[in-house]
Amino acid sequence: MAGTTIPTTHRDLLEAPIPVALATIGPTGHPQVTAIWVILDGDTVVTSLTEARQKLKNLRACPQATLFVIDPRNPYRTLEVRADVTIEPDPELSTLVRVLDAYNTDLASFAGPTEDRVAVTLRPTRVVAQG
Repeated sequence: MAGTTIPTTHRDLLEAPIPVALATIGPTGHPQVTAIWVILDGDTVVTSLTEARQKLKNLRACPQATLFVIDPRNPYRTLEVRADVTIEPDPELSTLVRVLDAYNTDLASFAGPTEDRVAVTLRPTRVVAQG
């Protein structure tokens, strides 16, 4: 099933604390794929990234991305979200805190960098749900 909204049948894949694959286009034109944590915010997907990462540099150069998630209980049930991306500063780390909370952790135990964080919002342009 394809459309531009995330169907109720597959929203659980973005609400569960499982990593998703984020595909961006790198400087050579090749895709770069990274596992990240995300949260579902209405009909958009939100994550927190740091300025030092290549994936954010890729998104600044080409603000389109694809998320892909596989149901850990059924590998034939998948969700692909192609999206336009917006990037906003997150100096108070509010987006990072929301993402960490969704993955059952907190800022005090987070091992990743907290400097130069931004909120990245993915607005779906095409959604493909399988299984």
